Amino acid sequence: MNERPLLSRLIDLAIVICLFITLGALIYGHVGGESVGLSLTDSYVTEYMKKAPHWPWLIVASFAFAMLLFLLALAFLRQSEGNMLTLIGSLLLAATAMGEFFVAYAPMRRVEQPPPPAHEWWTPTWWFTSSTSRTPYEHGMADAYADVHYRAIRLVITTGLTGIFCIATAAAATPRHRPFGRRTLAAVLAMAVLFWTGDHATQHHGTWQRLGFATMYAWLWYARQTMSPKNTAVPGKLTLGSEVEASAKG
Repeated sequence: MNERPLLSRLIDLAIVICLFITLGALIYGHVGGESVGLSLTDSYVTEYMKKAPHWPWLIVASFAFAMLLFLLALAFLRQSEGNMLTLIGSLLLAATAMGEFFVAYAPMRRVEQPPPPAHEWWTPTWWFTSSTSRTPYEHGMADAYADVHYRAIRLVITTGLTGIFCIATAAAATPRHRPFGRRTLAAVLAMAVLFWTGDHATQHHGTWQRLGFATMYAWLWYARQTMSPKNTAVPGKLTLGSEVEASAKG
């Protein structure tokens, strides 16, 4: 019998669903990009969000990713047991989720976006509409949204990696979670290098950016596995936060 509360199991299920939706929507959103001059190695994900034939699916991936970060933050928060570093890390992940919404939302763009294919069973127009700017006023709006988009991406990466670093530091201080903490610290360093290189490289910046996101996605699965109800402590045993407190007192 599973001794973990129903809420923990529901959060875990929602995390798994978001992981699959994020990956599936991201892959499908890239399909056909080469037909409009995009390249996986030289084009940022943002460029695919603007011009790829299936760009709406990348918006879906962004929102699913935001929800995934929030749910993971909630899972860590429920296991924190008052540990300050875990609390800070969880709150930073939740803040990162909010920043990701601003990454996805840009109702006015300068580029001509292809409409969603008519044969698709869904359309994002009921919750999201992106239009091409035509007038000087609309051009100004498009430039403003583009600036917010770029700054939101930097915010997402900075707060996200900082939050993961805090959680990893707390985990590394406990015998039970030390392997997770050390591997997560290594992942944070790898992601920081890959994202920085992607932002500053003159060639193949799309490759570096996607390697950074691939590393983050792999860590998200690893974190989910670590926080899964069947792998976390049952009542009467030490949890992540209480282990830290016990180590400090000892």
